[in-house]
Amino acid sequence: MSLVSRIHLNRSNERIEYPMIKIEKKNNKILIKEFILKVLFRIHKLKLFKFLFLNQKPKILNNQNYRKKQHDRLVLFSTFNLKGEVTKNLRHYLKNLSDLGSDIVLVDTSPVSSEKEIELIRPYLKHYIWRENIGYDFGSWKTGLWETEDWEDYKQIVITNDSIYGPLHSLKPIFEKFKKSDYDVWGLTDSYEFEHHIMSYFLVFQNKVIHSASFKKFWKELSFYPTRFKKLLILEYEIGGTKYWIQNGFKVGSLIEYQKLDQNIDSSFYINPTHVHWDTIVKDHGFPFIKRDLAKTLIANGLTNDLENLLEKTNQYYHLDNIELISK
Repeated sequence: MSLVSRIHLNRSNERIEYPMIKIEKKNNKILIKEFILKVLFRIHKLKLFKFLFLNQKPKILNNQNYRKKQHDRLVLFSTFNLKGEVTKNLRHYLKNLSDLGSDIVLVDTSPVSSEKEIELIRPYLKHYIWRENIGYDFGSWKTGLWETEDWEDYKQIVITNDSIYGPLHSLKPIFEKFKKSDYDVWGLTDSYEFEHHIMSYFLVFQNKVIHSASFKKFWKELSFYPTRFKKLLILEYEIGGTKYWIQNGFKVGSLIEYQKLDQNIDSSFYINPTHVHWDTIVKDHGFPFIKRDLAKTLIANGLTNDLENLLEKTNQYYHLDNIELISK
């Protein structure tokens, strides 16, 4: 990601400049890489490829079931921390999900796990799983689902991870909004990177989907991808997942639709609303998170104040020191 400035005029016709992520056109080198990736994606669908490279299953290192079902919403939460620490942001996010009325299964792929750290968040958890780091978030969500014996008793299942800072405000209004909609699968943002899809950092499955054969089939057939095949995993399960749910007759949507932010959608550019329109979606569209990689880019470019100013103006709910990159 790189930064440019966007100029606006306020009511006094004064020029106001603030940072945005540059919408970069893909050069030939990148286009060639994408072409090769698509070829590899077709190859990886072969049974021989799956037999040779996608036959690993992670070991479960710790499996603590703290309590029985209490709510109708199940949250499968994927987390990773190099030091095995429970961050302020993780505590904040889990508490918010718990306050909504959720049974939370935390699946941890950190290199180390500390009982002392886990005790900090135990009040919010139904279940804690520490597993070998194979398969990324989708592998964690699959593990969390299969280790929850009563998952079919839930009316709503949420998959999410710690790639985001927040929520900046309560998630309750968002859930209330979609409760009145007819979407079967919904997320917060869509994207046109590679192909149109709902971004998987926060994805919700409604009752109709959960109790379908398609849902069980998706997770049953999901493979645990090694680290070197991350891009293939994204194509298969994040981008391919949106296609899968639509093909199986489900209505899919998002809180924020990119087409309503920008009519000029061009596949020759990188288009990710959580990067390109990060400030607009927070200020004007109720987006409750800041992507962690975006915060890192802003801070690395000396724009910590811009991030702080946006958060101070748009919420009284989220403490800035929850963003560890700032507090350090």
